[in-house]
Amino acid sequence: MGDMWEALDAVDWQALGEAGPDRPATDVPKVLRRIARADSTTRTEAVERACGELQDLVLGSTAVGTAALPFVVDLALDPKSVQRPHLVDLLMSLAGDGEEVDPERAAVWWRQWPRIRRLLDDADPEVRREALLLISDRTTPLLERWYVETDPSVQVALLVALGRAAADEDLTDSTDAEVRAVLDGLLHQENPVLRVAAVVASSPLDPQAVPRAVPELLEILTDPVVAPRFGEVWYALECEYPYDRNDVAEWVGSLLEPDPTAATSFVAALAEAGTRIGDAELRRCAVDQAWRLLSRRPSVASAVLPLAAGLLADPDDDVRYKAAHLLAILGRAAAPHADRLAALLDDTGESRYFDGTVGDHARWALTRIGDPRALPDLVERLVAPYRDMQGRGYALSDPRQPDVADVLRPLRAHARVLLPAVREALRDEVSRAGWLVRQLRDVLNAWGENPLLPGELTPYWQPSKAPLPEPAQAVEAVLTYAADGQWHGTFATALDALTRHGHLTPPVREALTALKAADRRFSEYGDYRAVLQDEEIRARMDRALALP
Repeated sequence: MGDMWEALDAVDWQALGEAGPDRPATDVPKVLRRIARADSTTRTEAVERACGELQDLVLGSTAVGTAALPFVVDLALDPKSVQRPHLVDLLMSLAGDGEEVDPERAAVWWRQWPRIRRLLDDADPEVRREALLLISDRTTPLLERWYVETDPSVQVALLVALGRAAADEDLTDSTDAEVRAVLDGLLHQENPVLRVAAVVASSPLDPQAVPRAVPELLEILTDPVVAPRFGEVWYALECEYPYDRNDVAEWVGSLLEPDPTAATSFVAALAEAGTRIGDAELRRCAVDQAWRLLSRRPSVASAVLPLAAGLLADPDDDVRYKAAHLLAILGRAAAPHADRLAALLDDTGESRYFDGTVGDHARWALTRIGDPRALPDLVERLVAPYRDMQGRGYALSDPRQPDVADVLRPLRAHARVLLPAVREALRDEVSRAGWLVRQLRDVLNAWGENPLLPGELTPYWQPSKAPLPEPAQAVEAVLTYAADGQWHGTFATALDALTRHGHLTPPVREALTALKAADRRFSEYGDYRAVLQDEEIRARMDRALALP
């Protein structure tokens, strides 16, 4: 490293000014030295912190990044350096990663390229795998790497990158044939994980590659002996950790999604195999995929219904939780299973990641069906999570417990039974300034009840409603939505405006007919609300299409 230190000292870092807010460029050589001196005895947090600092410094200023680039290469190439994959990733960022690069930076990069490309032959598979990012969009270099790569963890990432690059590039016939020959040859390879990788890698080139291979994929993915091997070698570019068997099964499922019938058959087969071999993880994988399909495609409802119903008695709490959630989303279609749902009302099983119990979701499912067995203790169960914590934590694309208002608003027919409990809950929430006050008031308002408590003087602001657009604007909104397929927040009000106007023009009728036939959710959400909002939008479409 002696030459590196001399070269580092030869740079006039002070003349480069600032590397970022309150960070002079003179900090760069200091951080580079800290990284270079770190070894296996250095605390991991200290090294990670130093690497993070280096990234902020060299990416904060074009001039500083250009000056630092050769030294980042030095560290990445040095087998004694720690965090080498991070340094390779930093090199990719300095390359611009597909963005327009400063001409001076580009010149320095290409002068360094003969050294940088040595990373592809590095002795460390992790470094080689990270270095694939440097050529991930170029088919010929990836092909060359394939013929010399022997580590399965690099081979998997390389194959997937090769398939994508070959699909994106305009290849010669001979190169295209060579890529396909490599992938086809692997379909009969002894290593089952590489066979799955070859199928996945083939999918950008051949949309039927995955559907055609489903029987073999299922055989491999449901083999308990093979399952642990995925978590050892299945890496993808830009992913620090390997995919486990379930992750790969979900990947395969996503590739089948354009054909809902094939996708649901695949999910059902995973669930059946998971039950047959006693693999709870596989059953969780199946029910998660079923939920994602149902939240995106209305057409899968008839296939998901028996799958979810079959898992209601599963010994795994997480599986039962999500099966009940699926039946709740399915609404009245789940009515044949109402008795089985009612038997789960006292089931205290919980999901590993989401709040609520199996019984809570079974109760919600019964409300969606219209079964009065859901009513006793419904309000108390709904508000309980808010009393145990200040709000709830969840992502907006999870099979989570529904919000209180989403459950209660549709139950106006049962308001007489539920009203005392709702008012009691409102009194409790008002007294403790709880999170549910607005939701409970909105429920009462939706039921046509006074949203204020006796003697309360606080004004109630009704949920705002967007003004209806003029007919010409409504027509434009519908036709635009039909043309581009992107969610428009004005679509619902446009449908209401057309209904109020009293008739549809032929182009609007044609557009709405096509939209109604589309196998997609009309919603801005990614959780259960996608289905609820889709139901509302489709009801509005029906009202509009009923016009003369």
